[in-house]
Amino acid sequence: MSIIGLIAGISILMVSYYRLLRRLKQTIQMSAELFFTNQALEQSMGIEVSEEITDIHKENFIKFLSDSRDWAFDYIEEVQKGLSDFIEEVEPHIEYYNAYGAAVEGMVSPHDKALKKISQEFEKLKSLLPEDKANGR
Repeated sequence: MSIIGLIAGISILMVSYYRLLRRLKQTIQMSAELFFTNQALEQSMGIEVSEEITDIHKENFIKFLSDSRDWAFDYIEEVQKGLSDFIEEVEPHIEYYNAYGAAVEGMVSPHDKALKKISQEFEKLKSLLPEDKANGR
């Protein structure tokens, strides 16, 4: 696995994870605002909406929130599994580098700076997982 591929993989995982969570939060907030705005408009215009229709809208909204939450949890579990698998595969190499990478002073390989950066980013990536996933793989 090349160093550039490793950095790219870590970066893509982190960015996509945060973007998805941000988009999901925005979608839920917008849906909630639309729901309550619709209710306020109906009330201010004096539109009589039967309770049956109101109940259907509430049920659909609750179903949407529930489905969104379930989808988000499934995605989070999938990402955490991917991160755990990645960490499990790469961690021995990173630990070996951290222990023995710069054993000879003055003999810095061209990849030494990149490997130090990968090691730092790897630790940040590990910190994204919950404690039980990070420690109990």
